Amino acid sequence: MTASNRLARNLGRVELLAVRAKVQELFDAGYDRRKIHTRLHEEGSITMSYPTFCFQLNKLDSAGAAKAKPAPAPSPKIARADKAEPFSIVRPNIRDLV
Repeated sequence: MTASNRLARNLGRVELLAVRAKVQELFDAGYDRRKIHTRLHEEGSITMSYPTFCFQLNKLDSAGAAKAKPAPAPSPKIARADKAEPFSIVRPNIRDLV
């Protein structure tokens, strides 16, 4: 894309949200990202470049995954070993070792 026909900021996201259902249908039908972009671009549904399309798909997927994941449960507190008594070095009895 040249500077004269460049998309306005965040317009790629708007275009993708407008065709989100169709993109999901094509994914479910087995199409890959390149073919989906080509098909939508030829139809005139989107005007963004392929790298922008992929970027916006990744962004949309990560936002959806973040909303779908439940918050992790807080981990139980574990007693710390540094509160224990200091370790003392004791020389072994040679007779016990034989």
